Amino acid sequence: MDFELWYLVLIPILFGAGWWARGHSVREELIHSRSIPEAYSRGVALLMSEHPDKAIDSFIEVVRLDPELIELHHVLGTLFRRRGEFERAIKLHNHLVNREDIPEKDRVKALKELGEDFLRAGLFDRAEETYRRLLENPSEHLDALRALLMIYCTEHEWTAAIDVARQLEARGGEDHAQEIAHYYCELAEVAVRRKDLHLANEHVNNAVLKCPDAVRANILAGAVSASLGERERALALWTNVMKVHPDYLPLVVGKIADAMLEAGQKDEAISLLHHALAESAGIDVMEECVNRIAALEGNAVAAQSVVGILSEHPSLSAFSTLIALRLKENPGDEQTKLLSSLLQRHSRRLARYQCSKCGFLASNFSWHCLGCGAWDSFPPRRLEDAKPRH
Repeated sequence: MDFELWYLVLIPILFGAGWWARGHSVREELIHSRSIPEAYSRGVALLMSEHPDKAIDSFIEVVRLDPELIELHHVLGTLFRRRGEFERAIKLHNHLVNREDIPEKDRVKALKELGEDFLRAGLFDRAEETYRRLLENPSEHLDALRALLMIYCTEHEWTAAIDVARQLEARGGEDHAQEIAHYYCELAEVAVRRKDLHLANEHVNNAVLKCPDAVRANILAGAVSASLGERERALALWTNVMKVHPDYLPLVVGKIADAMLEAGQKDEAISLLHHALAESAGIDVMEECVNRIAALEGNAVAAQSVVGILSEHPSLSAFSTLIALRLKENPGDEQTKLLSSLLQRHSRRLARYQCSKCGFLASNFSWHCLGCGAWDSFPPRRLEDAKPRH
């Protein structure tokens, strides 16, 4: 009898406890469901008002409330990367890649973001590994190849760059002839530094074969030919560049003149130098020609040529060259020496080449922009020449 009484008392108590627990759970779910949109909206508002740091805190709160929001993980990872917190971005995207309960498209997206994280962090070996995994996905194959090409160029792995560029041509229908020619030229220059001229010659021939009109390939092919004693071929290559690509005259006029002098063609060399000065008043052409004219015909003749340039195209660099010539004639003149030093120091500040793609400034002419990675983006003239003359 006592047992039945306690049983009748216990049932209402358990029923009441269950009802209270259910109500508490519902209240928690309501609070939870309200918190997510509030935190999310706050994060979006902060992001739109250009407060990414505060937006990140709000999005982290949303992810804490609901870890299943995959898209928000991607947003957070991108924000971490933009803020320079590469370790957090890598950890987050790596977590997504390793999750087995997310759709394949989200895993692929996370893998792509992970590759970008490694790239921005400068971890090129891990970035390469990640993009090679992406190659297995047909929808990301070409983008992965492009990323690998950028990595190999950054790491100066030119043989691998050639292979990837050829894959992009074959599978993506893209034209990378000009870039591949540059990669061969880079390999040729490495061979030249190692004094392996025959290997260098093989590389430059491949460059010219891939892109017959490539200026750098033809100039370098001429240099290698000259080193191998093939002076006539070198002259033919450089002369062709001068005729077909007159903008690149500063890069070949000195080489042609020197080759003519070696062949005993002094008068032809002098005529070429004066003709080049008359055709182009650029600073680089002037520097290539004036010193050679001074050596061949004397400082007075060279100075007269510079005076002619100054009268038509006044520039600080030309005036500095003129004073340097005057100093050679009278090396003991302290005032001329001081003026020459001052002019050279100031003219060097203007000796800059600018990338036509990103505006990056370089102190020397380059075929490859370190700022944006573009090839052939530096015009072969200095900023001082590029400015309009009045």
